[in-house]
Amino acid sequence: MGILSRLLNDPVYENYARRANKALWSVRDKNTGLLGNVINAASGQWIGKLSGLGAGLDSFYEYLIKAFILFGDNEDYAMFDEMYKTIKLYMRRGRAQCNHGEGGHPLFVNVDMSTGELYSTWIDSLQASFAGIQVLAGDVEEAICTHALYYVIWKRYGVLPERYNWKLLTPDISFYPLRPEFIESTYFLYQATKSPFYLHVGQEILSNLNQFTKTGCGYATVHSVQDMSLEDRMESFFLSETTKYLYLLFDTDNHINTHMDRYLFTTEGHVIPIMSQFREPPWLSISTSPSFSSMNISQPSCEAVDGDLRYTLPLKSKYLAQISSSIGLESY
Repeated sequence: MGILSRLLNDPVYENYARRANKALWSVRDKNTGLLGNVINAASGQWIGKLSGLGAGLDSFYEYLIKAFILFGDNEDYAMFDEMYKTIKLYMRRGRAQCNHGEGGHPLFVNVDMSTGELYSTWIDSLQASFAGIQVLAGDVEEAICTHALYYVIWKRYGVLPERYNWKLLTPDISFYPLRPEFIESTYFLYQATKSPFYLHVGQEILSNLNQFTKTGCGYATVHSVQDMSLEDRMESFFLSETTKYLYLLFDTDNHINTHMDRYLFTTEGHVIPIMSQFREPPWLSISTSPSFSSMNISQPSCEAVDGDLRYTLPLKSKYLAQISSSIGLESY
């Protein structure tokens, strides 16, 4: 809606979108700063108290950082930055650094929005997109660890179950509807690191899709990752996102890949140009919230990605083996 407003030179659409964002922001839990996953739109009361990175929440985080990239509004970045710090404070488990130190593999868990305590022991396939968000935020090392967990789960089953119980080491929901989120993060990590590891991951994904889901007239939803039975259904996002990210991953000379600083993908995989027109709204009706006025936000930038990533595994072998063991894979 922000893009529509700036194309039409009419702030009404963006104002409504920002009002909705700020309304959600205003009902974060007063103690933790977390959001729930289901809200009553009429009363503003939370119905679902689960706070995590998956269904019901993923796109909110994603569009905070993407709104900043598109529009250059520091308030959007301030909201994302505060939310990301809160997420890491309450949801992140495991060792402090992805590629250094001792402890379990970093994992973002579902927590109660009011207490920050563990809510459930499953993660869902939508959470696999968070590694891509971390790349956009410049936190590439954390993105490497987030992605690695889903990679190992994919390797165990050949596709990604809708929900995986990390405590019981088994799927809670076993179907795979050809979702793109894991492939999306693979694509963004390759763009950020140029590590051939992610091309190999992409090749595995492509081979598995052809092996397990290809049919005479398309690609089918996996009904259960336990027996690889299929359903007569192919979601539209398979063509608009899953295959698009796979194609772009391997088409390294594609215009979008060679001009990544000029384009942004929506949560549905649509390509949007990053234009000066979007960063210079011809109206002044949107004011900055006082709650962020004291924050000193300069143009954020990420640290340079280690060039050695092009020649080594992004995640050290011992840590990759650690996840493999914890998920139930014997070897790579």
